[in-house]
Amino acid sequence: MEVVRGISINEIFQTNGNWLEFQKKFGSRIRPSVFVNVAKVFLCKTGFGYQEFTCPKSCGHSQRIPFTCKSRFCSPCGKVQTDNWCKKYEATFLDVPYQHIVFTIPSLLWPIIQCNRQVGLNLLVKAAMQTVLDYTKNTHGYTPAVMAVIHTFGRDLKFNTHVHLLVSCGGLSKNKQKWIPNSYLHHKALKTIWRTKIMAAFREQIPNISSKLLNQAYSSAQDWYVHVGKKLGSAKKVVKYIGRYTKRPAIAQTRISSFENNQVTFWYEDHKEKQKINVTLSAQDFIKKLLPHIHDQNFKQIRYSGLLAPSIRTKALSTARFLLGKGKAQLWFIDSWRQRIKDLTDADPLICPNCQVELQKTATKFVSWRSIYGFT
Repeated sequence: MEVVRGISINEIFQTNGNWLEFQKKFGSRIRPSVFVNVAKVFLCKTGFGYQEFTCPKSCGHSQRIPFTCKSRFCSPCGKVQTDNWCKKYEATFLDVPYQHIVFTIPSLLWPIIQCNRQVGLNLLVKAAMQTVLDYTKNTHGYTPAVMAVIHTFGRDLKFNTHVHLLVSCGGLSKNKQKWIPNSYLHHKALKTIWRTKIMAAFREQIPNISSKLLNQAYSSAQDWYVHVGKKLGSAKKVVKYIGRYTKRPAIAQTRISSFENNQVTFWYEDHKEKQKINVTLSAQDFIKKLLPHIHDQNFKQIRYSGLLAPSIRTKALSTARFLLGKGKAQLWFIDSWRQRIKDLTDADPLICPNCQVELQKTATKFVSWRSIYGFT
């Protein structure tokens, strides 16, 4: 099977000393989490150590399997994490229809979020989840399963903060004695609640914000966009659909079409114009567009609420499955690196090519990569 890998972020950052040059220009303005994630990507499969496997027979064959960085800014590692997340939540999610809802704010407020990342992104995702929970409870009398993914980028890599929500089509009644089905969420009603919550959160949680700016943003009603998307028919479809929005860099390697003369060309789909748009930037400008989308350390990009809230999830989902006649949650397993390679190449990486016997682990070496870059 042919694997299309595209041009790596690592290659762009390291060629011509692009990252070093960027640091010289903007060093004092670069967030610590950016330094950490870029360092991890540079050292992926080279600087974290390895496991060594050797043939138990006398042919002398051995090979080293390097450790990976597991950063969300690394395209290969991000894909592995996304695949593992999908396996887990295909088994965890209630097998009912879901709706995909996108909450956006006016572009006037994007710079405020960028300058107040932790507070701003947190208030966005909390307001989006609470908007849905308030609406379904007060209008239809139930609590749905809700998962939220916070995004800072649009397809063209601009800083564009918005929230993706997956919401079950129905939920548990207030007394938790029945499942109330519902496939209709009114986008205008959601938008009214969303706008009110965001304005209140901005005024309360972000000090010294301009009242004039907030009033201007509030009055631009057309820029408060709540899109209630198509209904997704099963948990597996839901997870695969939203999986592309999680645990990965802002751009997939396959969207980077060329890197020549220190110019990066990538493409994106313009859904309004229904055409593919090519964008060419200098490597420095490309890096500048990417870095704002690296989240701060320990920031939770994915949140859960309603029936998926961590404090009640096990009991709530068990009750919902009983009322729906769905049975118990499925078991799930994360594929090992060995299994992933077998699936990708149809070859077992731990079989000696000479003797056709299984290699045995003979050494493990861990490298303190953080000390290399001066992290404590």
